[in-house]
Amino acid sequence: MACRSPKLALRQGCVLDLSEKWASGRFLEVGAGIGLMTRLFLDRGYWGCCYDLDLNSRQYLRRNLGSYGDRIEVIENFAVDEDADPLFEYLFAFEVLEHIADDYQSLSSWSRRLRPGGILMVSVPAHKHKFGQSDERVGHIKRYERADLLDLLSGAGYRVERIVNYGFPLTELSRRLSNCLFERASADEAKGRVQRSLQSSYSQPKSAGKVLGLISESAYRPFLALQRVFYRYDWGDGLVAVAIKTDD
Repeated sequence: MACRSPKLALRQGCVLDLSEKWASGRFLEVGAGIGLMTRLFLDRGYWGCCYDLDLNSRQYLRRNLGSYGDRIEVIENFAVDEDADPLFEYLFAFEVLEHIADDYQSLSSWSRRLRPGGILMVSVPAHKHKFGQSDERVGHIKRYERADLLDLLSGAGYRVERIVNYGFPLTELSRRLSNCLFERASADEAKGRVQRSLQSSYSQPKSAGKVLGLISESAYRPFLALQRVFYRYDWGDGLVAVAIKTDD
């Protein structure tokens, strides 16, 4: 079985670092994929709801998170639940905004489900000049600079507490390798952008899976520690932001 990709492993490490002192509570996660980030919070005593636009992803979520029982609900139709009560204490969106043309409108819509004073955590790929084959293959339409993310969150009614740039130095190498592997992917793997976006959490070229199968999880440990040194610099491959929703 292939291990996590380097970027996923380092993103998870960063998210755990930034949320280390949070009290457990009720969360809503949008764009949950197959639940790889969801598990981080469920394993720490959180509970709540998650949603993904893709039907197959929602099926994966139910299978992958079934052991958590009624602590997690997979929402079938997000629009129906958008104005339901009660409000959530946490709102999560990991690797979602970069798939959406009108990211402000989407974020504003999700935020109606977060209570005033609640915590938002998002992650996005960093640096516009790094946009490449690996982005296109998973349906990304943009990458973000730190200032872009700050403006987006502030404009949507949040007080930004922290934005860190994670992944350096390992993701610089892994991104270049991913671009190479995705560029060589066979033509029959090519799909429309929307379909690539919907399937990005569980679909990858066979060549990428083979490479990950050669990597041991233990190989990530020194890089999980090392990336903390570089959180303040704009050298890594992704951004994670923590923000507080201001009073309505």
